[in-house]
Amino acid sequence: MKQLEKTNCETCQFKSCAVEVLDPAELFILQNNCSAIVFQRNEKIFREGNPHTGVAYVKSGLVKVHKTGPARDQILKVVKPPRFIGLPTVLGNKLNQYAVTALETTHVCFISSDSFRKLIMLNGKFANEIINNLCQDELSFFDRSINQSQKHINGRVADALLFMANEIFGNDSFLMPLNRNDLGDFVHARRESVTRTLSRFRKDGLISLNGKNLRLLNKAMLEKISRNG
Repeated sequence: MKQLEKTNCETCQFKSCAVEVLDPAELFILQNNCSAIVFQRNEKIFREGNPHTGVAYVKSGLVKVHKTGPARDQILKVVKPPRFIGLPTVLGNKLNQYAVTALETTHVCFISSDSFRKLIMLNGKFANEIINNLCQDELSFFDRSINQSQKHINGRVADALLFMANEIFGNDSFLMPLNRNDLGDFVHARRESVTRTLSRFRKDGLISLNGKNLRLLNKAMLEKISRNG
């Protein structure tokens, strides 16, 4: 059974830039149509193909967004807080077009679709922040798509490690949140290819790896591998 939390949108320390521009009446709408749930690692936040009932706002934790392909599951992105998830679906479809799964203990607020659309209509600044969020996601997806399709396995794995260090954790030492299968799904490669590449990076002194504890030892070389593909 999911763990429910009490919410107070007005005093929440994890407010998004979009929610910051809402007036008291609009915050009241949000407060009365929002529920907070805690998900544990590997629990599904959204299930692909299920009816879409609202937007999820990740307050803390880490999640993966993934979609079933013809041959295997594909991780589209790894998302850290604070971040809205499900915006394209709430604005354009009635079914979840992808799944979202917690990679660690994750605190999520769910906002009903009708209420979210109402806030977009009521507040132009709120709508602008949501559009900015969608645009950033799309541009990031373009870059990632090009990298995945044109780089060899070494470049793709180097990209993933640098992304984790720079974008997700802000530290060259971190606990890798993805297992080998997930990392393969993230970089469009088989588990065996990812494992061989990590072993090669470790042998060449580019990383240290002990269980899930990973450290970038030669970031400059990883960046060069990433650039060269």
